[in-house]
Amino acid sequence: MIPKNTALVVMFLLRNTGKFGYNINQIARLNKISVGSAFKILKELEKDKIIVKSEISNASHYKLSFNNPETIKLCELLLLAEKRTLKGYAKIYAEDIIKFKDAEMIILFGSVLKSKKFNDVDVLFITPKTKKVNDFCLEISKVRTKPVVPLILKKDDIKKAIKLGKEAIIGLMRESIVLKGESIFLEVINDVNS
Repeated sequence: MIPKNTALVVMFLLRNTGKFGYNINQIARLNKISVGSAFKILKELEKDKIIVKSEISNASHYKLSFNNPETIKLCELLLLAEKRTLKGYAKIYAEDIIKFKDAEMIILFGSVLKSKKFNDVDVLFITPKTKKVNDFCLEISKVRTKPVVPLILKKDDIKKAIKLGKEAIIGLMRESIVLKGESIFLEVINDVNS
């Protein structure tokens, strides 16, 4: 089992793509852990080649090492574990949405993950089959109390949006749950970081 704070740091580095990575103080503060804990975690991850360190000015900055296959497997495992933590309405809708077979990646995001009071269910589908997605979401919306609102993109479109700094897409990738296509999610993040 992966220690809770280690998982927290890895997921933070995965979801927060920074050109230079993050220094130890930023990692500690943004994850609400002590600098000492962050230091130990980062040293261990660096030793295992899960992260890479680069020196910028007088500070060490850390990023995930996507060249290491263990990093990819660890991140996939953590994304799968995150999906299992879904509760309430998010879990109910996720069980329906994941049945869509014609998407490379499906991501649940928005207010359904944060609150019991939500107006709709936002879902990102990476697929070229726009009509199928719309029909599928309409069917779910007929059965459930809130509508499912699809955002349909191609893999290259999402990569381009992140590289251009589109805050809506970056925020979506940061605060979402991957329902399907963990490897595609990692591929997108890796391409953006390289």
